[in-house]
Amino acid sequence: MAAVTREVPMQTAMRIPELSQRDRFIRCVVANKGVWAVAGEDGLVRVASPSDPTRQVTLFWTSEAEARRWADVLTAHPRVKMIPSNEFIGEVLPKLSELGRLVGVDWSAEPIEVEIEAMDLASRLRQEGVESFLQRARLSRSVWMLEDADGPAVLVSQDRSGQLVLPCWASAPEAEARIEGPWSEMLAIEIPLANFVAVTLPWLADQGWKVAPGHNLGADTIEINPAELSRRIEPEALAQSA
Repeated sequence: MAAVTREVPMQTAMRIPELSQRDRFIRCVVANKGVWAVAGEDGLVRVASPSDPTRQVTLFWTSEAEARRWADVLTAHPRVKMIPSNEFIGEVLPKLSELGRLVGVDWSAEPIEVEIEAMDLASRLRQEGVESFLQRARLSRSVWMLEDADGPAVLVSQDRSGQLVLPCWASAPEAEARIEGPWSEMLAIEIPLANFVAVTLPWLADQGWKVAPGHNLGADTIEINPAELSRRIEPEALAQSA
C-alpha cells in the first residue's frame, strides 16, 4: 500500500510589508537567541489562518512586552515564556510542521498578519545565523576558536557520520561560553580574519572537515564547506583585515 502524504496548500506570495516583518522577526530571533510564546491549557496559542481556514497559526513574538500584551486576549490562564532559538528550531518548528500548522510572527492588531511554513522559517533562521556570524566577523576582523595543546576543539558532523567539524565564533564571549565539559581545559583563541581565510579554511578543506560558524548546542547551526565560507567572506573585509 502506497504511503499517504499530507498535502499542504501553497501560500500566496508575500507583499513587501509582510516580507519586511518576516525578515525583521528572523533577525531579532537570531540576535536575541530566542523567541517569546504564550502557552495556555491547550499548548502554545494559535488562531485560525485568515488565508486558509483549514489551517491554524501558532503565534510567536520577538518582544516579551508584546507577548504579555496579547496573552490574556488569546487564552485563559496564559503563561508567557522564552523559547531558546536552538529549541525553537530543533524541536518546536519541526513539531508544528508535523501538525500542519503555520507560524505567525509578531502578531498584533495591525492588518499585516505574516504566516510562514514552519520548516521554511527554520531554514531561514539557520541562514541568518551564518549571516550574523559573517557580519560580526567582518566588523571585528577576527574569528574565535577553542584550542588546547592537542589542537582545536572539533565536533562530529550531524549531517555525515564520521566527518569532523570545526566550530568557530565571532566574539570571545561566545567562544568562552562553550568552555565546559570535554572542552573545559581549552582556551579561546583569536584568529585574524585574513589568517582564518588564508590558512585555517584551506587547512580544514585539506582535512576534509567542515566548519560550523557560530556553533550552538542544538539544531540552529549550519555545517559549511570551508571553500563556501571563504567565498562568503567578502574580499573588502579581507583587504581591511590585512
